[in-house]
Amino acid sequence: MPSQPQHALPNRPRYHFTAPAMWLNDPNGVGFHAGRWHLFYQYNPLAPEWGGIHWGHASSADLLHWRDEPVALVPGVGNPKGHDQHGCFSGCLAVVGGVPTLYYTGNDGQRQVQCVATAAPADTALLAWTKQPARTLTDPPPGVPGVEFRDPYVFQHGGFWYQVLGASWDATGGASAHGQRGLCLLYRSTDGVQWDYLHPLFEATSAAQGTMWECPNFVQIGSRWLLTVSVWPNLGALWFSGQFEAERFIAEAEGVLDVDGGAFAHLAAPAPDGRVLQWAWLNEQRAQHRIDADGWAGAMSVPRALSLDARGRLVAWPVAELAGLRGTPVATTPTGLNSGVLQRFDGTCLDIEATFTLKERRKAGLTLRASADGQEATRIVWWPEAQRLLIERERCSLDRDTRHQDVAGLLVLDDGEPLTLRVLLDHSVLEVYANGRLTLSTRIYPTLASSVQAWAWSDGEATVDLAAWAMAGIHPDREPHA
Repeated sequence: MPSQPQHALPNRPRYHFTAPAMWLNDPNGVGFHAGRWHLFYQYNPLAPEWGGIHWGHASSADLLHWRDEPVALVPGVGNPKGHDQHGCFSGCLAVVGGVPTLYYTGNDGQRQVQCVATAAPADTALLAWTKQPARTLTDPPPGVPGVEFRDPYVFQHGGFWYQVLGASWDATGGASAHGQRGLCLLYRSTDGVQWDYLHPLFEATSAAQGTMWECPNFVQIGSRWLLTVSVWPNLGALWFSGQFEAERFIAEAEGVLDVDGGAFAHLAAPAPDGRVLQWAWLNEQRAQHRIDADGWAGAMSVPRALSLDARGRLVAWPVAELAGLRGTPVATTPTGLNSGVLQRFDGTCLDIEATFTLKERRKAGLTLRASADGQEATRIVWWPEAQRLLIERERCSLDRDTRHQDVAGLLVLDDGEPLTLRVLLDHSVLEVYANGRLTLSTRIYPTLASSVQAWAWSDGEATVDLAAWAMAGIHPDREPHA
């Protein structure tokens, strides 16, 4: 008989960060300070929907286990000029002259204003913030609308402080209704307080790269610089690598960071050991009434370690620390009973490593969260002939109030290079890292109690080296995960 829906089957992730309750979106102000990592985030404490945006706050000593901290920023509170009365939006953390400083975008109801809040140097836990209205940037440069001027990213280089802002402008000077392009603006300061606008740091070369760039990150990795931007409205994220010369960015390579907005609003921060780590918001992909019933929304990606290869291509993998959450290895069963099935295993909260060696250029991949009767299943499919990796979601859930569109991206492997997957399955969260060069992030919401089965498969002759681990939770101070 067909399986019956099991509504108690949890959708809430266990090892991806979520707010204590209600709404979470963009990661903000991520950084390492006084021995702890700090993760601030867009937060609505009153409802599991966007609105009334505060800054939530959590901290961690190990990048794994997170402690909830008091809310850091409240819209309209402590800012006598009202620059953020309609929301404290995205930004970053920097320590300027020994002073922990949050740079963020406020909304005064008519325009976006760049705001500042500081903590006392003695406040090593970063628990109390004072807004500094005199330090704001209120007016964008000519040609940039006041409602498309946001998300400061601040860094220090060559004796100066720099601030990169996301923006939009009309490449035709108003001559065309389709002339808008995304760009990043560059500001400079000697003290991190008074800022001078310089010029665009970098801009889209075509409408295909987006009409508005949000949440810019600009970091040095080795001898190169990496720029990442999120393409509004929720259309994915792009990366560019190259050189930062004469205070301008010269791109030498580019690609897709996340393909469809399943992961968005990325934020990078340097680690004490020299790594560059980045987080992203994993948004809900289900109807609002489903979210309301659960009372929470939104999750973070796991922290990703970023690097650039010899060709300037972005390489992204989950941080090595994530292995610290692994429990007992999950039993895997080689099988030749069913054509094309290479290994079988079970689970809903797993870290999976799988390397496929294909002897024929035929499709191969993983099936996850499959029910016993086949009504539900999510497939990760590598299609060598098309150089395409996709997550097939047509049968990911029997609930038609969730999204079922496929997620796909281009993956070009070198001759003889095996397909190497790192798959993070966490109840409704699915992150897929392929050879370090492509990341697919999405959400799935199976409804059947039997939707726990998984297997590696191939349509042609192939072998797979596969291991999987059940994962522990990351919120020890909260109620036990159920």
